[in-house]
Amino acid sequence: MKRLFFVIAFAFIALSASAQQIGVIAGITGASSELKGSEIGTFDQYHAGLVANFPVMEGFRLQPELIYKVKGTAVNTIGTDQAKVDMKVGFLEFGLEAQAGIGREFLRVYGLLEPFIGYNIHDMDFKGKDLVDNLSWNKTEYGLALGAGVELFQHVQGSVKYFWNMGAVNVKDESKKIVNGDEVRNFNGVTLSLAVLF
Repeated sequence: MKRLFFVIAFAFIALSASAQQIGVIAGITGASSELKGSEIGTFDQYHAGLVANFPVMEGFRLQPELIYKVKGTAVNTIGTDQAKVDMKVGFLEFGLEAQAGIGREFLRVYGLLEPFIGYNIHDMDFKGKDLVDNLSWNKTEYGLALGAGVELFQHVQGSVKYFWNMGAVNVKDESKKIVNGDEVRNFNGVTLSLAVLF
């Protein structure tokens, strides 16, 4: 799988050479997760990376993105126990954002749909990890994002997305338990992003 992501990164660089615009993107990632019998809170992190923009037809564009995105969750209670565990993991994500919108050169408003895949390049960090036993983390993730954005003067984009990760972020293994073997599932949340295109 790691080899696949090197191929994707190379393909992104090759695509960028023929894109109408390339640019940089950064922003805030607010994510939470699911854990049976536990109280979960949102844990705000960040993302940053590269984008390329391809007009396809009037009102429709494709925007591949290669982004380092940190996601996490805050566990406030585990079962009946009071606990404070902040967990985070860094993914290298490749997304293909489809934008459909209306507007003129100085202002364009669009909706977006983005499937993505990611690879864990930074192991999970913890605060309060003494409360959690040995974890086996999935190295890959995939999901879907839905949102909207605005583009100013064909060079600055602001967007908001709600994303759904699909599947568990840890490998459920009874020999490596987290809260009696329950899975930490689905980093879901919102990203707020600002992109500058050149």
